[in-house]
Amino acid sequence: MLGIIAAWLAAATSSVVTVAGAPRSSLPSRENAKVVLNTTTRHREWVTLPVGSASIGSSSMLAFVVYPERTDKAGVVVVSARNEGASEWARAIADQLAAEGFIAIVPDAGSDHGLDEIARRNDAARTYATALPAANGRSALLNVDGTLTSEAWPQIVHPLSSATGNPFEDHSAHLAMMAAAQQPGGGAPSRVVPGLGEKKPDMPASYYTATATLARSKLRREWVDIPLGPGSDAKLHTWIEYPEGNNKAGVVIVMQHGVGLDDWMRSVADQLALQGFIAVAPDIWSGTGPNGENRDAFKFPDDAMRAAAGKINAEETQRRYKAARDYALKLPRANGRTGSIGFCAGGGSSFRFAADVPELNAAVVFYGTPPAEEFMAKIRAPVLGFYGENDARVTATVEPTIALMKKLGKSYEPHIYQKVTHSFVYFQDLGANMDAVADAWPRVITFYNQHLK
Repeated sequence: MLGIIAAWLAAATSSVVTVAGAPRSSLPSRENAKVVLNTTTRHREWVTLPVGSASIGSSSMLAFVVYPERTDKAGVVVVSARNEGASEWARAIADQLAAEGFIAIVPDAGSDHGLDEIARRNDAARTYATALPAANGRSALLNVDGTLTSEAWPQIVHPLSSATGNPFEDHSAHLAMMAAAQQPGGGAPSRVVPGLGEKKPDMPASYYTATATLARSKLRREWVDIPLGPGSDAKLHTWIEYPEGNNKAGVVIVMQHGVGLDDWMRSVADQLALQGFIAVAPDIWSGTGPNGENRDAFKFPDDAMRAAAGKINAEETQRRYKAARDYALKLPRANGRTGSIGFCAGGGSSFRFAADVPELNAAVVFYGTPPAEEFMAKIRAPVLGFYGENDARVTATVEPTIALMKKLGKSYEPHIYQKVTHSFVYFQDLGANMDAVADAWPRVITFYNQHLK
């Protein structure tokens, strides 16, 4: 039997609200779980968390986190699937909970763990998630060890909302926006947006036009495998695209979003090259595929994310981006000036890169979180940031970052767009995302023209 095991904090005092109209979520079937995970518009990531304390023994675990698209703080639901851990089905359930406005986290605790260890891992997941800037501090535990029917799904969601202070009406507008962009139940997206299939020449592609953009491009491009130096047999599989002509140009390191170096990331590199820069896009997950292959060995992004989880940490990520930059500076057409640009996870990497590489000339951050103060203090390059209002996980960090960068005497120019989601350059069809891209991208090119020419 499936049930809510506990609410760690007191339940909300308001009554449960029933909302008329189409459901925002549904229980995914096991057969449909992979489809849900590979077509969701919500931000998700794998994180490595400490488990336990010195007194009882410490270890670490992986956990899968999915975030809602909302402007305010969200309640947390820990999804515990004792018999299967962070399986596709458990993670697809987490995605549907995020559709209801929760931050959902799935600790990787399976049948090989005893009840005490599972409880310890669930508590570690709760501790992590409730401390996030976008969390409201309240949480509930959802046990999915048994059988659940789609008919019972609403009866599960409503008590979770009550326990975590998640009133439906507070964020119904943007949930409706997300629902309109997806088929019921999280199936393959069905989107009909005027002009979406036509990429503008001075704007980056969306998810919808990325592959066609690459196919049509006439620019010179190549794959190279960059050695990662002593102590490593791995090579960094890297996409490089060059602007027209033979003149020297500034280099931009293109940092991958949460699902890795896919066609869309390469289309961003194509756009940068089209507008005059040498674009270098490394596959940070190089070597994590089957038999040591790369990101392009995977058909589905969720499989690539799962394979890379826990293998490439922040320090290794920075080391790989540095290797790409070092290689790029030796290219015959490089003019000696370098910038970085990143989206989602890559946005955070771009911000951190400005600290780890003081010689960097410019850093662009799209909906990425900032590094710790100790890293910010090392930044010399100007940082330009772009964020969506309906992305509290990231946007909640902007005001503190403004204050801290000002205190440290650093240059930081953030832009927050109303009614805009996470990943708005990728999902240009949601809400006001297309308008945000139209404002943000010219700012990026102006910024690079100022600092990389």
